[in-house]
Amino acid sequence: MRWLYLKLIIVAVAISVSAMAIGADVMSQAFVGLSIPDIEVGLKKADDLARSITIPSNPSEKHMKEAAERTNTAYQSPAFQSRLKAETERIKHDLFGAAVEHYYPDSGNPVPVQGILGADERIYVFVSSSMPIQAIRNYAASITKFGDTRIMMVLRGFVEGAGKIQPTIDLVGRVLQRESGCNPLTDGECEILPVPFGVDPLLFRRYGIDRVPAVVYVNGIKAEDASLSECDAKNAAISEYWTVFGDAKLEYLVGQIKKENGSHSLSALLATPTENK
Repeated sequence: MRWLYLKLIIVAVAISVSAMAIGADVMSQAFVGLSIPDIEVGLKKADDLARSITIPSNPSEKHMKEAAERTNTAYQSPAFQSRLKAETERIKHDLFGAAVEHYYPDSGNPVPVQGILGADERIYVFVSSSMPIQAIRNYAASITKFGDTRIMMVLRGFVEGAGKIQPTIDLVGRVLQRESGCNPLTDGECEILPVPFGVDPLLFRRYGIDRVPAVVYVNGIKAEDASLSECDAKNAAISEYWTVFGDAKLEYLVGQIKKENGSHSLSALLATPTENK
């Protein structure tokens, strides 16, 4: 990469020198274009000059590596992680305020784990605000029917950017309201579906999600700290995972994964009686 930068710089200098050589007063001269042979000559000169330049080593490289290692050690320390967790909760409360309590009335208490999936299993349903709202609502309804708290919907980022929190809160509210036509301003409190909903771009990156909707089934998660994101490979190791893409019912997509890996948990999840879903 440094070689390319040098080459570009040298080409620019060579072209500038050539332009200046056209006349003593460049500003008074008519524009003279460069032909393909001229560019080829400039590139050859750049190659020759670049090969003759020696880039000195960074005398601070050793100190930089040591500083990076110290920083990483401090970041991974229990004391710093504890402070990070506390600050994360403070920011979440400051940004979302009462909206969190409205849409997640149990946000201040640990959410009881229930369902068929094991403690080391997850199903992530990756969605986007660009999808039709009814499609996202259908996924939320299916997750509710499964009744498993280890199935989670995930957005890549905040709607309209991290600087605007309200659009994301509005989207989550529209998705999780059991009755789509319910208006809290006129109808009072609207019933909210008990579906975990997160914003985590690093989960998208970890599982290589480049389009939505997508469903990922993860098996063998081992998290060092359950309160931290499972997107961090240093915090959570995984044994294996399967991904399916496509705009289809969640039950169908989970069924496709079950056909591929023969998971007993997924079989049991899909066999849940309809009246209990």
